Amino acid sequence: MNALIERLKGGDIRSDGEANDVAADVLNHPKLFALLYAGLAEPDDLVRGRSAHALEQVSRSKPDLLLPYLDQLAAQSAEDPLPMVRWHLAMIFANLAVFEEQIEPLSSALFRLLDDNSVFVKSWAVSSLTILGRRYPGLRAQVTEEIKALRSESGKAIQSRVRIALDVLETDLEIPPHWIKSELLRNAKIKSSGESS
Repeated sequence: MNALIERLKGGDIRSDGEANDVAADVLNHPKLFALLYAGLAEPDDLVRGRSAHALEQVSRSKPDLLLPYLDQLAAQSAEDPLPMVRWHLAMIFANLAVFEEQIEPLSSALFRLLDDNSVFVKSWAVSSLTILGRRYPGLRAQVTEEIKALRSESGKAIQSRVRIALDVLETDLEIPPHWIKSELLRNAKIKSSGESS
């Protein structure tokens, strides 16, 4: 375990610990990225969860650092037993939506997460797919149909997220600002429902 990851150890799983500080250090010194990424392979749930949190923070302004690892991130999103890791990966996939050439693997990973057992993971998959669907109109119909399939979910949190997502996808309603974590996406134009790609 490297020195950067050592800072993510200890305490309660409900606490972010030093994850935000570690992310800030990586943003200031991108050569540290590989040390942070190594945290996703740690057996300690707390370290893995905080590493995923820090990586999501990094991906908001420097998504290019994560792009070479997209295949591994997609695989981990399907396999990691910790919901905290999976929901941060769902958020990361939206932050990587600035890379149009990667939309297929990003959307495929998110479609799989719609079947996740965790409400948090499923909710962030819905939000991230909504962002992709609005940014890339050619994907909107498929995203809309996949999200519509969740309308029968029993949980109120999912029903509410799905209702908002469908309003965004089918009308000109703005994406809720708190869904968009990426600085680059906030500054980019997200197409309205009437525009085509």
